Amino acid sequence: MLRLTCKILIGSLSLDFVNDIQIESSWQNLTDTCIIRLPRKVQVLRTGLLPDVVKVGDRVVVQYGYDDALRTEFTGYVVGVKTGPPAEIQCEDDMWLLKRKPLTKSWRSISLQGLLEYVRKESGHSFEIQTLGESSLGKFTLNQTTGAQALDALRKDYGIRCFFRGGVLIAGDPYKAKDKAPKHILAFRHNVISNDLQYVRAQDVRIKVRAISHVEGKKHGRKRIVKEFGDVLDGELRTLNFVGVAEKDLEARGKAELARLRFDGYRGTLTTFGVPLVEHGDVVVIQDPDYPEREGSFSVDKVIKSFGTGGSRRNITLGPKA
Repeated sequence: MLRLTCKILIGSLSLDFVNDIQIESSWQNLTDTCIIRLPRKVQVLRTGLLPDVVKVGDRVVVQYGYDDALRTEFTGYVVGVKTGPPAEIQCEDDMWLLKRKPLTKSWRSISLQGLLEYVRKESGHSFEIQTLGESSLGKFTLNQTTGAQALDALRKDYGIRCFFRGGVLIAGDPYKAKDKAPKHILAFRHNVISNDLQYVRAQDVRIKVRAISHVEGKKHGRKRIVKEFGDVLDGELRTLNFVGVAEKDLEARGKAELARLRFDGYRGTLTTFGVPLVEHGDVVVIQDPDYPEREGSFSVDKVIKSFGTGGSRRNITLGPKA
C-alpha cells in the first residue's frame, strides 16, 4: 500500500505533516491558490503556536507524493492566516508579487513581450517569461495599475491569458501549446475514481461566438470590430478577443473557434488519484471499456488538487478536444 508523504516549507519552517491541502490551478484564473490546514496547537521553534509564527509574505513550497517520492505541487506566498481550529494558511502563487506596486506609464505602441518585461522589472523580481505567440498591443496605458491588474486587462481587452506555472510567467492561448503538452491516460474502472462527464454530440451543441478584434484606428486610437457566428438567437455565448485581426480575416478566425467548440466528446469533470500528475494545459486521453468508440483526447482547463487524511486526489475539468 502506498504511503502519503509531504514536505511543506513556510518561511524558515519545514513541516512533514498536514491535516489537508487544497490547490486550485487553472489558466482561466490569474492566480493559483493553495490552502494548508494544520493542527492548531503545534509548538514550533519554541517561539509559539504555529499560526503565530507564520507571517503574510512568507515564501511557501508545497511538496507531496507517495513513499517519499515528492513533487513540487505549489509555490507561492502566504496571504492570510486563520487560527482555526484547524489553523488555515492561505497562499497565492507568484502573481502575488505583481499585486503590490501601482504602475503609471503609457506607450504609443508596445509588444506583449515588452509589456511583460516592464511589469517584471518594476516588480523587483526575476522570473522567466514565455509568450505563446507574439502580439503587438499598440497603444497601452497604465494609470496607478498594479502588474496583476495590467495582466487582467490583457485577458479582458485582448483575450490574452496570463498565469504562472513553476515560477514562469506564461502569456497567450494555452491551446496553442497542446501539441507539446504532456499526455496522460485516464481510464474508467482503472484510475478514474468518479466523474460527472456527459458525452455530447456536436450537433446538439448550441453556441454563439462573438469575435472581437482590437485594431488601431486612424484617428481615435484603438477600435473594436465585432462579428457574431453560430446559434445567434439561442446559443450559449462565448466571447473571443483577438489583437490586430483585420475585419476580412475575423470571420475565418471566429468560425475556426466555433468549430473547435463544437465536437463529439465528453464535457465535465473527473476525479483521479494523485498520479498521473495532470496539470492544466496538459492533454488527457479518456478511455471507457464499455464505449471504446468514445475514446478521445482533451485539453485540461483546470485541476483542483487535494492531499491529506482523505488521500491524494486530482479533480480535472476538461476543455475542448485536443
